[in-house]
Amino acid sequence: MISVGIIGASGYTGEELVRILQNHPEVEIKSLTSRSHAGKKISDIFDLVKPLKGTFKSPTIDNLIGCDVVFFATPNGVAMDMAESLLEKGIRIIDISADFRIKNVEVWEKWYGKKHAAPSLLKNSVYGLPEIPGQKNKIKDALIVANPGCYPTASLLGLLPIYKLLSQQKIIVNAISGISGAGRNLDSTKLFPEGKDNFQAYAVENHRHYPEMLEVLNHDNSDLDILFVPHLSSMIRGIYSTIYIRHSYEAIEEVISEYQEFYGNSPFVEISQNSTFPKVSEVAQTNICKISLHATQDTISGPNLVILSTIDNLVKGASGQAVQNMNIMFNLDEKSSLI
Repeated sequence: MISVGIIGASGYTGEELVRILQNHPEVEIKSLTSRSHAGKKISDIFDLVKPLKGTFKSPTIDNLIGCDVVFFATPNGVAMDMAESLLEKGIRIIDISADFRIKNVEVWEKWYGKKHAAPSLLKNSVYGLPEIPGQKNKIKDALIVANPGCYPTASLLGLLPIYKLLSQQKIIVNAISGISGAGRNLDSTKLFPEGKDNFQAYAVENHRHYPEMLEVLNHDNSDLDILFVPHLSSMIRGIYSTIYIRHSYEAIEEVISEYQEFYGNSPFVEISQNSTFPKVSEVAQTNICKISLHATQDTISGPNLVILSTIDNLVKGASGQAVQNMNIMFNLDEKSSLI
């Protein structure tokens, strides 16, 4: 059995992790920590089908001793302060925050506005998007897995099969998130409060997921840039990413076939056959990413391709992908507890 700890367990991501891990045949949930709910009964905070006994603990290293792996479901800046101490205890890390996603420390510090507390550990982290070719072998041996952001997961999965072939261009990514993507403690002065029927753009000038996506794409194609505009919707959960690219092809069926071949061994990515439109409801509470591809009429700049990609932001966009990474790290069935 794998002994698991979750730091920051009382948020949406932590609760989703518990929900998934409760059904995992190879996992024992050993420790749930929460700075704001330490000492409170877990059952008073979580509305789970199978209530979990025990209380939240304080987020200290001593309360995580004996864990094989610890998930960070915390705000940015927490994991990097505790990572070295956990690794010294032989505890592996899956960080669902952004502390280890970007390898370049100067870029990270520019976009997150603080000094990185553990820059020497960045070289030991592995970006946890298993669908990148060859990435599963790196995840398997990783001490730190940096779980991708929800927007980058949906957008990169839409681009992975094709981005190396693209000519120099700025890819347009228009992405929408459900309100749960803002977390339980969202700032209602900048974003509308939960429960209000609404829709808005935000962080148009400088969203932190931009350099994360760009680092992945530029690793193999330095001619690409991204214009990324995020939106918040009052739907509870989901990410819907619409991606616009310039790309030459004979027929849309040719592109669909390329995507199906690329994801042939990826159990959580589904490619629509006939340019249908995926729906957020079709992936809700699953670890599935649904992708469809659409041809547009030729323009002055040449033929365009529109890629639609949708996921559940709390599952494939966060906790489900984290469990997928855990399964790979510990040589378990990648799909365990996720299908």
